[in-house]
Amino acid sequence: MSMSSASNGNDRNPDEEPSTGIDGATPGGSKSGGLGNLTDQQKKILALVLVVHVIVAMLTLRDLRRRPAAAVRGPKRLWRVWVTTNTTGTVAYWLFGRRRQVDQL
Repeated sequence: MSMSSASNGNDRNPDEEPSTGIDGATPGGSKSGGLGNLTDQQKKILALVLVVHVIVAMLTLRDLRRRPAAAVRGPKRLWRVWVTTNTTGTVAYWLFGRRRQVDQL
């Protein structure tokens, strides 16, 4: 067996389309298609989640704007950034970021 006939796995024809793995990734590691690979049902679910996230974030920002700084745990500016970044920030604000006001008891 000669050294020149040994295969290193890169013997594919350059004119061929790259094959994709189970997860849709090409052998080079990049995924092709992005949102185009989603089914219609997955796109609808993603759109619904996005709409719910935007609505909840808007309500959270409104509450944060109206609430006095003394009634918020931590700096309000930090909460604004975290709320707009992801859903985790919104959930954290509603669970931990607001102080209980004495006059509400």
